[in-house]
Amino acid sequence: MAKFDKKLAGILTKCGVITEQQRDEALAESEKNNASLTQILMDKKFCDEDTLVTAIADEMNYYPVNLNRIEPSPEALELLTEEQSRNYQVLPLSKMGKMITLAISNPFDVLILDDIKIVTGCEIVPVLTTETQIKKALERAFKKQVDVQGELQSVAKELEGQLLGVDLSGGSTEDAEDENSAPIVKLGNRIIEDAYLQGASDIHIEPQEHCVYVRYRIDGILKDQMQLPKSSHRALISRLKIMSELNISERRLPQDGRIVFKKYNPKFDLDLRVSSAPMNYGEKICMRILDKTKSCLPLDKLGFSEYNLTMYRDLIQVPYGMILHCGPTGSGKSMTLFAALNEINSPEWNISTAEDPIEYSLPRLNQMQMKKDIGLTFAAALRCYLRQDPDMILVGEIRDTETAEISIEAALTGHVLFSTLHTNDAPSTISRFSEMGVEPFMISTCLVAICAQRLGRRLCTCKALDDPKPEEYALLSRAKDSLPIGKLVRPVGCPKCSGSGYKGRIGIHELLKNSDELRAIINKHGPVEDLKLAARRAGMRTMFEDCMEKVKLGITSLPEALGTARPDDTIV
Repeated sequence: MAKFDKKLAGILTKCGVITEQQRDEALAESEKNNASLTQILMDKKFCDEDTLVTAIADEMNYYPVNLNRIEPSPEALELLTEEQSRNYQVLPLSKMGKMITLAISNPFDVLILDDIKIVTGCEIVPVLTTETQIKKALERAFKKQVDVQGELQSVAKELEGQLLGVDLSGGSTEDAEDENSAPIVKLGNRIIEDAYLQGASDIHIEPQEHCVYVRYRIDGILKDQMQLPKSSHRALISRLKIMSELNISERRLPQDGRIVFKKYNPKFDLDLRVSSAPMNYGEKICMRILDKTKSCLPLDKLGFSEYNLTMYRDLIQVPYGMILHCGPTGSGKSMTLFAALNEINSPEWNISTAEDPIEYSLPRLNQMQMKKDIGLTFAAALRCYLRQDPDMILVGEIRDTETAEISIEAALTGHVLFSTLHTNDAPSTISRFSEMGVEPFMISTCLVAICAQRLGRRLCTCKALDDPKPEEYALLSRAKDSLPIGKLVRPVGCPKCSGSGYKGRIGIHELLKNSDELRAIINKHGPVEDLKLAARRAGMRTMFEDCMEKVKLGITSLPEALGTARPDDTIV
């Protein structure tokens, strides 16, 4: 500590913040009492903390930050435990790929940065702040996580207490609470806040005969969070519909809406895509969380294998044609498409998007939100964009024949068109166009590539090594790569991953590149099996093979891989 104090004192003296006499006096007292030099300087009023930080930042080329104006992301806070953050006196602020922005107060102790790099497995981008700000920010960050969960349980109990004694067999139990009452308003807000802080992607409010279940989807898996009294159901659903600007009197038909949650809590900059559906025991609400603070990741951080990444980067540089992404809802299609657009985005290109909803915002992109109620559909947006001098167009989803035909027309007339479809794999996407009534020769002419994808759970750092069993070795041997088969990595479980053994997700990809052989099969209305074999001969690696590669690399486990992509029937 004395070594660091002398460095600090030298910088402050050099910058003229303190005199040589003040430096010697503070150092002597620090050494005598084994106390913090910065605290002594402030106690003696030789300088204030902000001046101290500014001087160090200027001298050592660090970026100074004010933590009173910054909200650390939940993803970043999960990288270190509360105990580690307090011991190191640091605060993780944000995470992008394998890089974390870390607020520190002592730039001289490089050993701390080395320790954190080992613990998190990430590169560190340090920013400088005061010791006082870090302590206060740590209190706010970890207190908020405890407070939200505690308050959520408290509100639920308060609501249940108010409803005790209500006749559950009577016809008016659904109206036992008003949608604008304090407990209901708090409950709706706290459910959303708690889900966001736990890293959930979706929230499900599900009515049953005698209760209401609240479930979150975390890392692709639905988990029960709480059980509410049935009497609270109608008021809670009405409250969420009011927040979504939906018709609360319509309970017989599905409705779609959006919550701008910042209006209800300025500390949380997120939107929610809301869907209501009439079920047997009442309306169910499903909310997809859209984190507006979440930035678009670069392509090389999305889980592409080196083989697929090289091929994909070449394909998105084409001058015209259609590039498609397919997979179920929540498989990361939008993130991959925007990562691709972000990579090729430049002042030379006019890039226009038609989205429902707009999930990511990128500079220089012209983004249009679809509004079906006034006739602004994907097809209408495409027609508009073809008169807007486009170079590249992104269509959120090809849902019907009209949108498919206009998309193909755009791809055939000198534009690059990106879009998505809901199909199981890359080869079956071609058949989907035929089912829509699109002529095969139009598909074969405009198609550049199809990327099918899923999201698999990533192993937590608490993983363990084990020898593969014979049947596991046989499965791993089917992958078309040159990686050796060593020990398998298996999940263990720790507090960081809530005992599941998994933390976060990674992309699984299947990249089909068009070829002369494929064009010939498409034009002859060839079956999906022939398309798949031709694609593999042209270099496509299936999602199963991509999964096996990630198992060999220790990124995910074999059971998780088999749950993400089934083994291929035919290996060429």
